Amino acid sequence: EKFLVFINDLLASGEIPDLFPLEDKDEIINQIRGEVKGAGLVDTRETCWDFFINKCRVYLHMVFTCSPVGEQFRIRAQRFLAMINSTVIDWFQPWPERALAGVSRRFMDEVDLDNDEIKQVVIDFMPISFNQVGEASKRYLRQEKRYNYTTPKTFLELIKLYKNILQANRDKINNGVDRLQNGLDKLEKTQKDVDILVEQAKIKSIEVEEKVVEADAFAEKVGFEKEKAAVENDAANIEAEKCAVIAVNVSKKQTDCEADLAAAEPLVEAALAALDTLNKKDLGEA
Repeated sequence: EKFLVFINDLLASGEIPDLFPLEDKDEIINQIRGEVKGAGLVDTRETCWDFFINKCRVYLHMVFTCSPVGEQFRIRAQRFLAMINSTVIDWFQPWPERALAGVSRRFMDEVDLDNDEIKQVVIDFMPISFNQVGEASKRYLRQEKRYNYTTPKTFLELIKLYKNILQANRDKINNGVDRLQNGLDKLEKTQKDVDILVEQAKIKSIEVEEKVVEADAFAEKVGFEKEKAAVENDAANIEAEKCAVIAVNVSKKQTDCEADLAAAEPLVEAALAALDTLNKKDLGEA
């Protein structure tokens, strides 16, 4: 609202105090002295400045717009009286439907709807809906004694809202499509991986069957060798029993031989002792 202070001063007096620095003010006065003299006035500093201000009042025209929506228009009109007292108010009447359709077409031409028929329906809907809101606002005023303003800015906001919602929904759909596509890609990749694993499993199953056959053959061979080993083990056990009997007999004979040897040793010793007593004479006599 600081800007409205300057607007209010300009509308009320034609001058904004302290708008120009002193150097700029002196330059303006020096440039306008010729016109002041030509007008038959004394070219004093004050006269030149007043001449410049009056010339601005004659040639300077200001146009500004205010929206009646909300409380700000009422508050500003009470605070800055020159906005009402020093202006000519031009109340804008509602736009005709044809003008609204033109504005709608202008802003909707940049929107891609993939179908000209659908775009035309949207363009025609904008002014119709805007006018229906205006009619509803009139009924609201009659029934509730309160205003609901529909301005050109409101119409532009309607178009902007539609475009924003359209873009938001498109982004949402595109994101959903991207997620679904990513899911499909992952499913396809998973299917390919599963197919590879299935083929590998088939190859492994064939290898397993071959290994099973080999294992069965080896087990049969092991069984045969086991039976053969059992027969040989039985034969070995029989031989062991025979060897045990022989060992017993040998042990017994060894015992008997040792007993006979023990009995013969004194005789041998006695014989050896007798041999020691022999001499040549005994041998000669014999």
